Amino acid sequence: MKRILLASLVMLASCGKSGTPNVSVSDAWARATAPGQTSAAAYMTIANRGSADDKLIAVAAPSPAMAMMHQTSTTDGVSSMQAMDDGLVVPAGRTVQLKPLGAHIMVTDLKEALKAGDSLPLTLRFQHSGERQVAVRIVDPTSVDGR
Repeated sequence: MKRILLASLVMLASCGKSGTPNVSVSDAWARATAPGQTSAAAYMTIANRGSADDKLIAVAAPSPAMAMMHQTSTTDGVSSMQAMDDGLVVPAGRTVQLKPLGAHIMVTDLKEALKAGDSLPLTLRFQHSGERQVAVRIVDPTSVDGR
């Protein structure tokens, strides 16, 4: 009887932790770069309409470029970027914005300038949802919100 009760408690406890994330990515954009500029930041909206958290754990760009997640912070008027080595949690039922002066994807080692009207393909890998292919719209270099 104790074993049945213990098994029942374990099953009940695990019920609250189950669920499935449902991640989508939209509004991906980056500013056009100047000739010779080898890096750019990409921004986007990541929505999780599922019932469980997920985490963006890796980002890839076409070779030879590299992509990584960064967070911008400002202290005493000085901005700096830190790598987000632990990934980016996308909570269940929430939307996360990657935006200027916040979390973003840094693309480095670009061999050609990014031109307005073009797109840059990125692959986002989530811990539970797998990979998502994203076409990052390249916009005018003066844009502040991707429009």
